[in-house]
Amino acid sequence: MDDVLFESLLYEGESPTLDFKRDQYPFSGASDDEKGELLKDILAFANAWRRTDAYILIGVEEIQGGRSSVCGVTSHLNDASLQQFVNSKTQRPVLLSYEAFSFQGVQVGIIRLPLQPRPFFLRTNFGRLQANTVYIRRGSSTAIALPDEVAEMGIARHEDINTNLELRAILDELEYFSETSTQVNVTERSVSFPIDHYQRLLDRGILVHLPDELRGKIRVAYNEIRNVNHIIGAAWASGRGCNTWAEGVNEAQRRMMDARTKSTEAMNGIRAALRS
Repeated sequence: MDDVLFESLLYEGESPTLDFKRDQYPFSGASDDEKGELLKDILAFANAWRRTDAYILIGVEEIQGGRSSVCGVTSHLNDASLQQFVNSKTQRPVLLSYEAFSFQGVQVGIIRLPLQPRPFFLRTNFGRLQANTVYIRRGSSTAIALPDEVAEMGIARHEDINTNLELRAILDELEYFSETSTQVNVTERSVSFPIDHYQRLLDRGILVHLPDELRGKIRVAYNEIRNVNHIIGAAWASGRGCNTWAEGVNEAQRRMMDARTKSTEAMNGIRAALRS
């Protein structure tokens, strides 16, 4: 989370991707019914039909039709304890995180739920929550998913999380960069290497389904490619022949070597994942 994103969320209304909580959730020493409210909200957002990350902003009071008010919290949930609590109740792990965030000198809590395969449900009853029941966020409220909705979640899981196809597309992109970057002389012309497939993967939230090590290698490789693109673009924008241009293209050539090294590491990781 950063200040720009947080500020923009304050102007949005509650939805399948956003909820405001003025007060911190009861947790340490709380009853099962109290902790069940937190668990229910997390399950509902995890199961919601959405295309972006979902956020629960704690310490923020909703102002309908205007900018929500940041009132802050005096205590925070522990991220590890929260994850252990949730994932000890569900039939499979839910990807989520809790962040203590400071905004304009005020502490707020942020629960983030990335896109991930659904549905999620409890293995056993907890508090007022029922086992084998799929809670879902609809608009600004929580409901129980209908049987056909649960079935559609299973279908969507296989259609939307087709990781192998996406990984092959990224592999093609990285291979193209590795091949063309050895042939291009940036002192002769300005170039920009593609990052389209990677950005599409990010936008669809599919990266969260990859192992942490592989996700990290892919991210580093594309960050290096972005850096090369930026340096080349800035050099040529300064005007060919000037000192800034010469320094820029020389730096781009050096950085391309690093980018190729990181791309090779990512490609090796992708190939191993595709073989497994």
